[in-house]
Amino acid sequence: MRYVLIFVFLLVNASLFAQSVPPLDRVISVDIRNATIESALHQVSSAGRFEFSYNPDRVNANAVVTLRLVNTPVRDILNRLFQNQVSFKSRGNHVILVRAEAPDPTPKNFLLDGYILDEQTGERIAQVSIFEKTTLASTVSNPFGYYRLRLATDLPAVRLDVRKQAYVGETVLIRSRSTHSLSIRMTPIPARMPLETLPIRITEDTTRSIGTLAAVPVEMPAVSPDTTVQQRPVSVLDQGLTRITRVFVSAQQIIHDANLNRDTLYRDWQVSFLPFIGTNHRLSGRISNRVSVNMLVGYSFGVRAFELGGLMNLVRTDVQGFQAGGLANLVGGKLKGVQLGGLVNYANQNLNGVQIGGLVNTAGLSVDGLQLAGLVNYAHRDVRGWQISGILNRAHRVTLGHQIGLVNIADTVGNVPIGLLSYVRKGGYQSLEVAANEVNLLNVTIRTGMRRLYNILSAGHSFDRVGSPRLSAGYGLGSAFGLSRATFLSVEGTYHHLFYFDKATRNDGWNNQVRLSTLIETKFSPHLSLAFGPSANWYFSNDGTTKPLLQPEVALISGRNDISNATHNWGWVGFQVGLRYSNL
Repeated sequence: MRYVLIFVFLLVNASLFAQSVPPLDRVISVDIRNATIESALHQVSSAGRFEFSYNPDRVNANAVVTLRLVNTPVRDILNRLFQNQVSFKSRGNHVILVRAEAPDPTPKNFLLDGYILDEQTGERIAQVSIFEKTTLASTVSNPFGYYRLRLATDLPAVRLDVRKQAYVGETVLIRSRSTHSLSIRMTPIPARMPLETLPIRITEDTTRSIGTLAAVPVEMPAVSPDTTVQQRPVSVLDQGLTRITRVFVSAQQIIHDANLNRDTLYRDWQVSFLPFIGTNHRLSGRISNRVSVNMLVGYSFGVRAFELGGLMNLVRTDVQGFQAGGLANLVGGKLKGVQLGGLVNYANQNLNGVQIGGLVNTAGLSVDGLQLAGLVNYAHRDVRGWQISGILNRAHRVTLGHQIGLVNIADTVGNVPIGLLSYVRKGGYQSLEVAANEVNLLNVTIRTGMRRLYNILSAGHSFDRVGSPRLSAGYGLGSAFGLSRATFLSVEGTYHHLFYFDKATRNDGWNNQVRLSTLIETKFSPHLSLAFGPSANWYFSNDGTTKPLLQPEVALISGRNDISNATHNWGWVGFQVGLRYSNL
């Protein structure tokens, strides 16, 4: 009983597998000897487990045929039976036979179809790229290795290129300009053979009934060690570019891009609506254009002069010249020229030129030129030039220019960054100071940037001393000059807001202090120093608050009002002393 169940199980699984394969791609064996077409079709349908549908008036069922084939697709068997006099197509588990139309005496196109086979195993190969370089006609073999391609009859020469990852490239010379079948065999690449040494094997279609190939022998080079160049690690930005590309690029184009990794085609121009709708058809990802005009989204291998995109331009490798996109430009290689993006510009490798983006500019490697963005400029490596943004600039090393933005971050710089807050990791200046002055008993101050120009962030507290503000917050700029190896002179200007938190007098007005300081910094050790010096101060308030308690008090201006008598002004000479911990 157990063996019976196993047999039934295998039988059911075989039946289900057969049903999952389209009838025309099922592999069967037939032995037809002097049988009518009707009998032959019955044998084919039984072996393939499907049904035929046809009009007896259109098919000569009484014709006698002889055919013996082993492990052959149904499609090829029918081509042999009918000698291209009958066309067919599958619907579900049925094959529909229709008498072929009378051939056009002067056809503009002809059809080429067949299977792509592994030369060593005979297995059919899926997802193979088949294309013709002149007209850019292309297709991809289906999951069962079958392909079908329409080609122009007026081509002076037809060369069919066949590419698949892990297989040697094939070029087939097509002599006949009539519809016929052609099966193509591909040779697997020997293990660890460098791709750059692989030849393209050339074969010739002799247009025999089943497309026998007359191969031109090609001597395979000796296998040498793998010398693949290591790429930099894939970043989050790289992954984002890949995801965006897959949104707009068809599955067939992605297959072409992978299979044609050793082929680059060149065209003077391209016009497209979407990546798969344009003059470069589905090979756009392997074509370098001199000029590319894209109504919505463009997709190409490279650009050599000019590109314009209504929404977005996607370029897999390099761009030279001018590129503009309504929303974004995404370049997988180098950029040499000018890149304008309504929102985002991205170059995965070096930028030599100008990036101007409404929001963000990114260079995956170095920048030699200018990045100008509304929000953020980012360079993974060095910048020889300028980064100017509304918020953030980030680079590894900056020379021959400046970073200008609210926040500037770099590992090293040749010139002083300019912004609200700047941080330079190597050679920059960072310090933390704890000090006391005439207004606050405790001030904590952070200085960051370069000694030539640094940013100052300060907060103060007086521990609820009567007449003093509870808190103060300030920002400013400073510059330090070396007097000796252990002594520096600093000149600083800061602006402070004083918070009293007194509801009886507070009216959301001004309680502000401007402080100009001259400080001497003397080092005790490589990182610890004493800083002290005088300051000139101006304080103004328009909410009725008097000047803060000063200890000591050296007045310069005492309670002077402005013209409208709404604002009170005070001035005094102050002094501060504190300890600093710094990296320099």
